[in-house]
Amino acid sequence: MEEIEPPLPTRLKLYNASNFFDRRAVPPEDLPRIAELARGFATVTVESHANMIGPLTLQFAALLSGRLEVAVGLETIHPVAITHLNKRLELPRFDSAAAFLAHHDIDLRAFVLLGAPYVPAAESIEWTVRTVEYAASRGARRVAIIPVRGGNGELERLEALGDFVPPTLAQLEHALERCRGIKSAVVTADLWDIDRLPACEGCRTQRVARIRAMNLCTGSRLPAPGSCPACA
Repeated sequence: MEEIEPPLPTRLKLYNASNFFDRRAVPPEDLPRIAELARGFATVTVESHANMIGPLTLQFAALLSGRLEVAVGLETIHPVAITHLNKRLELPRFDSAAAFLAHHDIDLRAFVLLGAPYVPAAESIEWTVRTVEYAASRGARRVAIIPVRGGNGELERLEALGDFVPPTLAQLEHALERCRGIKSAVVTADLWDIDRLPACEGCRTQRVARIRAMNLCTGSRLPAPGSCPACA
């Protein structure tokens, strides 16, 4: 890990393809050096399963010169989908982790899925909004809506069984717009591989631009929804 030359951005995201507070993924003896390299950043974000949040989280937070933000995958509160995702996360455990972070003045970021398997397509937006609201009510200051994308084989198998319907670009736009009324959290849409989302080619560019605008605009200024004859 190399030191970054100034001027530094205000936020640093540390990604290790695992739970940051899993001792097998990031040995505790490495934390002081990581914190030293992260000095000067106002906020350092790491990802962790709710089950891994505890004393090691406090140790790392104390080593940092800035604030610690922990990103946790809440994904969905849909009662059927949450039992099938195999993430070993029950809502009381998320609540406990969120309360622990709040008590120790550590920021919480949450990931929420749009189009989670086993959620009916007609209810996809509604359950995404409910899950974002749930995360915000538990203290999440930032929430990212992530549209579920296929490509791993398992989602294609579930799609063939009728248990998964790929979310559309229009659904992502509508879900994000509905979440703009949540005042306690900044809600954004994940735009990674955005071109893979099913969409009408007549309004795809306009929808992506509007989603980008919503990601960047927390005030009232927002482009009006477009009018696409093909989608009417």
